[in-house]
Amino acid sequence: MTEGNTNVIINADAAQTGAAAGERAAEVIRAAIAERGRARVIFASAPSQQEMLDTLIAAEGIDWSKVDAFHMDEYIGLPAEHPQAFGQWLVDRIGHLGLGSFERLQAADPARAQAEIARYSELLGQAPIDLCCMGIGMNGHIAFNEPGDADFETTELVRRITMDEASRIQQVEDECFANLSEVPTEALSLTVPALVGAGSVVCTVKGTFKAEAVKAAVTGPVTTDLPASVLQRHPDARIYLDADAASLLEQA
Repeated sequence: MTEGNTNVIINADAAQTGAAAGERAAEVIRAAIAERGRARVIFASAPSQQEMLDTLIAAEGIDWSKVDAFHMDEYIGLPAEHPQAFGQWLVDRIGHLGLGSFERLQAADPARAQAEIARYSELLGQAPIDLCCMGIGMNGHIAFNEPGDADFETTELVRRITMDEASRIQQVEDECFANLSEVPTEALSLTVPALVGAGSVVCTVKGTFKAEAVKAAVTGPVTTDLPASVLQRHPDARIYLDADAASLLEQA
């Protein structure tokens, strides 16, 4: 089905949703390597991405030494090796692939946040991004670009943000932290233009608790009050939903 300008693919459950999303991601990566010799990919770090990554990792025909990986956000003040650090989450899942490179946001030292913004922005800007694999937050955020605080027009690629309480609560509900007091309050995040500047977007969303955000993102107006709605403007954004996440959409 299609809502607005966004291609929405609905599957019965999380496994089928992740498989479909992973197959699409593999297709984009193989095409980029075939056309330009390398693929540059931004990955989200979240439970919603697990089945997609499982499928992508198992895909045939990808020379991972020709894939340069980035991630889209990181907590400020959390040690890089902390099990809940987003970069570490990805290392645990794709670090064994023999990637051409995996550039991590380094945010453990709050005093160096601005220097890290400059460093990572330079890396991102060296060449076009081929693919962004992402999710949608329960409040409609993408990366940590929060409702009312997102900027669709900024020329910045990375920014320092104060996390919305809903985003912090989601980290607890996703069982990434035991309680809200453990969740950091600040993060470095790729900006909206950095994310949707990718040639292709594969967005994977699971669960009933995301259904309201999904409906608003694909059927409502494009607004910074619902950052994920910007995907309606992307020429090759595909949103893969399980039945629960799609439960408030009218089936076509």
